[in-house]
Amino acid sequence: MRLQETLEDLGLKQFTVAELFTRIFIPTSFLLVCILHLHYFHDRFLELTDLKSIPSKEDSAIYSHAKVSGRVYLIISRLAHPEGSLPDLAMMNLTARLGSADTKPLAGPGEGKPGGCPAKAKKSEPGKDSEDEDDEDEEEEASDLRNKWHLVTDRLTVLFLKFLECFHRLQASLWWVLELHIVKIVSSYVVWVSVKEAMLTALPCPGGKQVSLFNYVFLISWAFALPYAKLRRLASSVCTVWTCVIIVCKMLYQLQTIKPENFSVNCSLPNENQTNIPLQQLNKSLLYSAPIDPAEWVGLRKSSPLLVYLRNNLLMLAILAFEVTVYRHQEYYRGRNNLTAPVSKTIFHDVTRHHLDDGLVSCAKYFINYFFYKFGLETCFLMSVNVIGQRMDFYAMIHACWLIAVLYRRRRKAIAEIWPKYCCFLACIITFQYFVCIGIPPAPCRDYPWRFKGASFNDNIVKWLYFPDFIVRPNPVFLVYDFLLLLCASLQRQTFEDENKAAVRVMAGDNVEICVSLDAAAFSQHNPVPDFVHCRSYLDMSKVVVFSYLFWLVLTVVFITGTTRISVFCMGYLLACFYFLLFGGDLLLRPIRVILRYWDWLIAYNVFVITMKNILSIGACGYIEKLVQNSCWFIQAFSLACTVKGYHMPDDDSSCKLPSGEAGIIWDSICFAFLLLQRRVFMSYYFLHVVADIKASQILASRGAELFQATIVKAVKARIEEEKRSMDQLKRQMDRIKARQQKYKKGKERMLSLTQEPGDGQDVQKLSEEDDEREADKQKTKGKKKQWWRPWVDHASMVRSGDYYLFETDSEEEEEEELKREEEEPPRRSAFQFVYQAWITDPKTALRQRRREKKRPARAEPRGRRSGAAEGPVQWEDREEEPVKKKSDGPDNIIKRIFNILKFTWVLFLATVDSFTTWLNSISREHIDISTVLRIERCMLTREIKKGNVPTRESVHMYYQNHMMNLSRESGLDTIDDRPGAPAGAQTARRMDSLDSHDSISSEPTQCTTLYSRQGTTETIEEEEAEQAEEAEGAQDAESLQDPTEDGDVEAPPSYSKAVSFEHLSFDSRDDSAGQTHMAVSPDDSRSDRLEASVLPPLTHELTASELLLSKMFHDDELEESERFYVGQPRFLLLFYAMYNTLVARSETVCYFVIVLNHMVSASMITLVLPVLIFLWAMLSVPRPSKRFWMTAIVYTEFGFFPWNKNVELNKDKPYHPPNIIGVEKKEGYVLYDLIQLLALFFHRSILKCHGLWDEDDVADGGSDKEDSGDELSLSHGRRASSDSLKSINLAASVESVHVTFPEQPAAVRRKRSSCSQTSQGSSFSSTKSKRGSTSTRNSSQKGSSVLSIKQKSKRELYVEELQEQLIRARAFAIKKALQVYVPIRQFFYDLIHPDYSAVTDVYVLMFLADTVDFIIIVFGFWAFGKHSAAADITSSLSEDQVPGPFLVMVLIQFGTMVVDRALYLRKTVLGKVVFQVILVFGIHFWMFFILPGVTERKFSQNLVAQLWYFVKCVYFGLSAYQIRCGYPTRVLGNFLTKSYNYVNLFLFQGFRLVPFLTELRAVMDWVWTDTTLSLSSWICVEDIYAHIFILKCWRESEKRYPQPRGQKKKKAVKYGMGGMIIVLLICIVWFPLLFMSLVKSVAGVTNQPLDVSVTITLGGYQPIFTMSAQQSQLKVMDQPQFHKFIKAFSRDTGAMQFLENYEKEDITVAELEGNSNSLWTISPPSKQKMIQELMDPNSSFSVVFSWSIQRNMSLGAKAEIATDKLSFPLPNTTRENIAKMIAGNSTESSKTPVTIERIYPYYVKAPSDSNSKPIKQLLSENNFMNITIILSRDNTAKSSSEWWVLNLTGSRLYNQHAQALELVVFNDKVSPPSLGFLAGYGIMGLYASVVLVIGKFVREFFSGISHSIMFEELPNVDRILKLCTDIFLVRETGELELEEDLYAKLIFLYRSPETMIKWTREKTN
Repeated sequence: MRLQETLEDLGLKQFTVAELFTRIFIPTSFLLVCILHLHYFHDRFLELTDLKSIPSKEDSAIYSHAKVSGRVYLIISRLAHPEGSLPDLAMMNLTARLGSADTKPLAGPGEGKPGGCPAKAKKSEPGKDSEDEDDEDEEEEASDLRNKWHLVTDRLTVLFLKFLECFHRLQASLWWVLELHIVKIVSSYVVWVSVKEAMLTALPCPGGKQVSLFNYVFLISWAFALPYAKLRRLASSVCTVWTCVIIVCKMLYQLQTIKPENFSVNCSLPNENQTNIPLQQLNKSLLYSAPIDPAEWVGLRKSSPLLVYLRNNLLMLAILAFEVTVYRHQEYYRGRNNLTAPVSKTIFHDVTRHHLDDGLVSCAKYFINYFFYKFGLETCFLMSVNVIGQRMDFYAMIHACWLIAVLYRRRRKAIAEIWPKYCCFLACIITFQYFVCIGIPPAPCRDYPWRFKGASFNDNIVKWLYFPDFIVRPNPVFLVYDFLLLLCASLQRQTFEDENKAAVRVMAGDNVEICVSLDAAAFSQHNPVPDFVHCRSYLDMSKVVVFSYLFWLVLTVVFITGTTRISVFCMGYLLACFYFLLFGGDLLLRPIRVILRYWDWLIAYNVFVITMKNILSIGACGYIEKLVQNSCWFIQAFSLACTVKGYHMPDDDSSCKLPSGEAGIIWDSICFAFLLLQRRVFMSYYFLHVVADIKASQILASRGAELFQATIVKAVKARIEEEKRSMDQLKRQMDRIKARQQKYKKGKERMLSLTQEPGDGQDVQKLSEEDDEREADKQKTKGKKKQWWRPWVDHASMVRSGDYYLFETDSEEEEEEELKREEEEPPRRSAFQFVYQAWITDPKTALRQRRREKKRPARAEPRGRRSGAAEGPVQWEDREEEPVKKKSDGPDNIIKRIFNILKFTWVLFLATVDSFTTWLNSISREHIDISTVLRIERCMLTREIKKGNVPTRESVHMYYQNHMMNLSRESGLDTIDDRPGAPAGAQTARRMDSLDSHDSISSEPTQCTTLYSRQGTTETIEEEEAEQAEEAEGAQDAESLQDPTEDGDVEAPPSYSKAVSFEHLSFDSRDDSAGQTHMAVSPDDSRSDRLEASVLPPLTHELTASELLLSKMFHDDELEESERFYVGQPRFLLLFYAMYNTLVARSETVCYFVIVLNHMVSASMITLVLPVLIFLWAMLSVPRPSKRFWMTAIVYTEFGFFPWNKNVELNKDKPYHPPNIIGVEKKEGYVLYDLIQLLALFFHRSILKCHGLWDEDDVADGGSDKEDSGDELSLSHGRRASSDSLKSINLAASVESVHVTFPEQPAAVRRKRSSCSQTSQGSSFSSTKSKRGSTSTRNSSQKGSSVLSIKQKSKRELYVEELQEQLIRARAFAIKKALQVYVPIRQFFYDLIHPDYSAVTDVYVLMFLADTVDFIIIVFGFWAFGKHSAAADITSSLSEDQVPGPFLVMVLIQFGTMVVDRALYLRKTVLGKVVFQVILVFGIHFWMFFILPGVTERKFSQNLVAQLWYFVKCVYFGLSAYQIRCGYPTRVLGNFLTKSYNYVNLFLFQGFRLVPFLTELRAVMDWVWTDTTLSLSSWICVEDIYAHIFILKCWRESEKRYPQPRGQKKKKAVKYGMGGMIIVLLICIVWFPLLFMSLVKSVAGVTNQPLDVSVTITLGGYQPIFTMSAQQSQLKVMDQPQFHKFIKAFSRDTGAMQFLENYEKEDITVAELEGNSNSLWTISPPSKQKMIQELMDPNSSFSVVFSWSIQRNMSLGAKAEIATDKLSFPLPNTTRENIAKMIAGNSTESSKTPVTIERIYPYYVKAPSDSNSKPIKQLLSENNFMNITIILSRDNTAKSSSEWWVLNLTGSRLYNQHAQALELVVFNDKVSPPSLGFLAGYGIMGLYASVVLVIGKFVREFFSGISHSIMFEELPNVDRILKLCTDIFLVRETGELELEEDLYAKLIFLYRSPETMIKWTREKTN
């Protein structure tokens, strides 16, 4: 045997011939191939591949790259345009044959076609929209196709050559990429194999991975070859040789002669004295688990499929060979093509640093080339952190120390100096760790010292220290992470060397850091990188994101890092985050050195946390069991939990849970990455552009507020003007009417007197005209004097005294309106109109029409300039018609139709997107305009910065003023000249015209207005103090205060004064008549020095954003390029921008929403504060919440973070658990909503800063500091106090008077002085000096008086006196502080109620809607507001005539608030509304969050209905606050829905009118709370007319918008759609009862299973012999197979089948009745005897009665609870005799033999919904009733013998065939569901009577009587009547009640006079 194995190992083995052939075939073939190669090819191969003598490629005729390229391009250029198609080639061929190929240039795709029209050529112009393409020609052009195949082959040749060219390029690129990266591929694979060479034998080694001594050579060679590039060739060679050695060794070890069991070692287990490791663990040890093969440590083992065993080594050999091939191929290729190796190792050789800013593609290419060159260092740091995070052991700690050491150097140059040492360290540590993994050989059976008896090392500690061990072997996979770090570090070392090469610096740009001493904000020299702030390309947009917004994103990441887990380390992140969020904006303007210092501290903290977590991991992984037992607080405080797999963890302990989800450094690593990235941003030159932009934004910090202010003021002025104008017009009209009335009466009299002299007609006419004028004057002079000589004229006769003269002056007003209307241009057609047009014509025509409309303005504009705009469109339309006719000749096939419809759908979709975008832009128009103006002004300022000037706000205003002065000068010259030929003047005049006419709101935009914003809220006090002048103005101000009646001094609002840098504006009322305005101006500069006064006109500050944009004062190429870029964006991007703009414009609302949402989710004391502040402070601030509010919200949000940790599960749902109330309970995602809230607040803050709305009321800190510094107020403060009108209120405090000063709100100074008199009654105005004096004199006089008696006073008295003094001081201080809080709040509300002006609004209807929704929520969800009513619903309560208390209270309160709200609205009282708002806010919050959780016994956050109710209420509060802030409108009458005339408003209005009692209630309430002369019936009459006319107006407008062509029949779709629906509806109504009754049970019916089935059998009226009932388990429902079997039994009986069709298996119940009667047969002996006699008597009749009852669930809808019936059968004589014998019991036989009673048992019974149950005749005809047997049982054991009957059913049964029992099959009818029971209860006739006839009556009313209303329904034009109604509303609001009567009389007369109605409702064109 031994000899045979040896011979086989030598290769000598016996085979059969066939087997031998297959074995020899492969080696023989290999030998043959080698011989052939050597003989024929080898010399030539060596010659070709000899690198010393490479033949030049140009010499080779076979494959010349240049020649092939030349040929390809020649053929391509001759044959095909790159985008040409087959017809193009045909054309070219034709031209070539004609001989003009060389002379004529290449034809384009459009021009080349025969008969190609210009329209086609235009089609291929780039940049045209898909909509603008013309329809493709429907007929194919005839062409010569003889040479088509020749052309095809030519074209294929070209394509093939192009393909070859591309393939060759791709090949070259692939070889180059391989050359670049082959080292990384080889080294990675070698290390991977070294670390993870799998062991296929089942070893107890954990993970089944083996490191071996053989592989150590690979690891050492590549660990040092990577950082030291010179060693790489050597490493490859060594690895190649060593791989071959290993392969040979492994193959030799597989020989059969080598038997490992011969030299394997068996180690004996140590005894207890040698080790304290338990036996279970020792068995896992490599020493004791199995015999040890010493060769395995070296790397050899037996393995069965040899190829699998050698796979890794063979692959390694192949890769090493491939590496050599790559290098040789590239060298050969370059030598052959005379190329040199590229300088930079990049993929795109033509892209350098200069191309970085060219566009996104160039930028991407640059970073593909040079990413590691630019960001390699950061990548290495991240790889280092990755190693730490993945390992978390001792070596990770060493890595962390190195990371700290490298980062400590900070500067790139310094890091480059120590980098080689770092690389050397990494190479050494990876080789040492591999040695540790190999460990000592196990063959000597010696264990490691840390496993000896005395050593206190457990498995976890050994694993953490990464010690070699036989039980817990070190995990070699960790070395992969170390290797990746080493690889990156080696590449970075190469980068550091490349940075010093000039060639690389030219290509890649230098990596020199920006000068840290540079002050970014003052940087005005030339910046080497282009400005990207204005976004002229997508690359610029991405730069803005990175350089402007990344900072805030990084802070978000820092915040998330600090809040995703709860530990001590998180506090640092949160503090840093809050610091940077609050002060980051200012920090960015500091010198770079300062920014970096702060940022590096944050990075240092981040690395410190990572290191500390790594150090603490020895506790988390090694000593965790001890910590869980003794120091749970420590685990919780530092979030200790082991994150690396493989450690043994203790079992879960409920007392100390491990925070496994919160440990680890994943978020710290992400944070580290972002921090490094942001540090690079700070070091970039691009960042300087951002800083310049921030600087400019800071200069314009309050400019946005100024622009908003201008807009509001302008809107207010316009509204006042508009109302005044319409009022004047009305009065003028009524004056004319009255004059006409007088003339009419006089004319009548004169005509009567002159009937005798008919010749004087002309004179009469003249006289009448003169009288007309005179009368008008008289009417005016009379005014409103009482006409005492006509006492009989009263209200009733007045309103009915209308006449024709009332309508004679209307034409004059209409002419004015016509002129206005002509100026307005028609609006663009909407998507709906587009759809309508396609509907009435067809999609194709609609598309054509749309294109025509699009082209028309473009054509009309240039043509209009030349020859008048009117001709243009007409000519264009004519021209358009021709191709249409031509195209319509061909038939429309189905494919074209489908194509047209698809095209139409696409165009419709695009039109909808456009409409939506336009709408979004329109709602944020004001915001867009202001941001555009600010962008332009920032651009101006950045220009100034770049020039080196110091930019100021004044420079912008001076620029505007100069521009406008030039404009006015030019226009002035133009008017003086008055020559038509002066072009400049004409142009400027036109520009000024456009500036005037653009904004229809105000006709005088440049006029200086005196209406100021009331935005100065509580925080403007200190600012105003700080900015006050200290000289004459103070005295002047004090004077104005002392004389409150003088109305001379008006102070500008803070935004205004700051914008213009005005210290003080004084408008002297005495000089107003002369039109002079004096202003004292002193610029407010950051240096705080006061410049001399100068005079500036406030013209530019008054301009709104839209006016500034219209006047186009500033031109900049970058801005214009940016504008072009934005306009040219794709539709969907434009939509995205519009949505973003809308979000930005409404960011305030988003913040409110998030705060309310957070409160709804948390519902705690902490979160309650902000919603209340929103509704009572923020939303009431005018014109917007102040900076102080937002800072309060931000700081407050940052405050509420760290949660409670104990007993979470126990108290989770208790509403009054303290942490739950306060809001610090620990819960999943506790911080998510806070984070969203914080982000929303900071987003809003950034928007306010960006749009110049942040610092509008900036607080100057100096004043407030001084004010609070002590009790004694300094003299300088006194001076400022007097200048800022500090009030001194004299309050009597017991004996002495205490003087308290408090600063008055500047807004009060702006008020009329009458308001000051109210606030300062009983106040003494005195300076601080005098106050101090008075206090001191009082004290001194006290001292003086007590000087003599001081000796007599005891110590106690002195103490008492001192205590009194201290108390007085304390009281004074308390009062002062209280007033400091109280006065601003009082002033805030005072300003709110007495505004300087009102930008009025009307959101009453939205408030009403919110209230209505709340009302509905209460009605349908009232169960959520009560304690035990969670299961009940309101309908069930009301159906029982019970009204729950909570529900009633809530409904009444809700309804009451709605009524109060309406009353306040109609009375327009803002004070009442404010009080109502305050009460509601506090009341509802107290109730919802304190009372309700106690009532319902569940937390608010778990009460969904209450949350919904509260959210809607918050919407109401927001609307309410908005209403208060803006003030009520002067005109509140007229429904909100009637403001515009479209389908939406029409249907909503009609829906509003359908709500029962709503219209009536509204009308009566309006009448009650509005001043009017009309009676209630007249009022309702006007309302009704208005509603009717509004509906008509809507229909008329829709007819104009969607016109129907004449003579067009109604479409079938309309007829069948609308008409068909009506027909179906009417038929349904007619047959509704029948349908309903049949379907209600079969379709919607509910199965009503019986609860109890009882059977009783009685013999001849005596005591029942048998009673039995079946319940619950005895009532069975058939399963599906049984049911099928049951149905099958009746399949031949059609009657039975028809019956069974109505039932399903659920409807059939089988009742099993026990055979023994459940009651004893208790019959008296005489009765028994009589019964026997009757039974035996054949002449008397004796019957058996079978009765049954079925009980159902009444609540499911059955009409009766119990259904019963009984059947009576006569007994035959024989049966009677047998029964009699059985009862008598004389013979034993007869008493034990059962008696059969035939055909009395109804086996199938029906249980309908009523009380009559019947046997089912269809299933059992009379003959088929079943038989039963009866027997009387006696119990003779008892003393008194008891008797009972036993019954049994004979025949087949469904269940229990052989049991002694009865069975009854019950068919249950379905019952109608309870919800429909009320209808089903009527029955068919009842439904016909009640429902159908009523509906029929309504329908008949609709279809008949139309003819009577034609006169009022078919009015062609209702505008005049509508205006008359609105005029009535207007005069009523303005208190002109006589005028109201006149207009009402006019309206009544109009409806009385059909003739006037016809005249008055004609179209205006008629």
